[in-house]
Amino acid sequence: MTRLELMTVLLSIQALLEDGRVEKALEIIAKVIKEAEKNNDKI
Repeated sequence: MTRLELMTVLLSIQALLEDGRVEKALEIIAKVIKEAEKNNDKI
């Protein structure tokens, strides 16, 4: 994940949390973690 992609994801999560959409933010966090774990296995 590039720095720009990371910033985009973090800002999106921040906006969701500020809007009170905690469940959606947690869903995105879980997807990012799953993707990172999948990519880590390729190394």
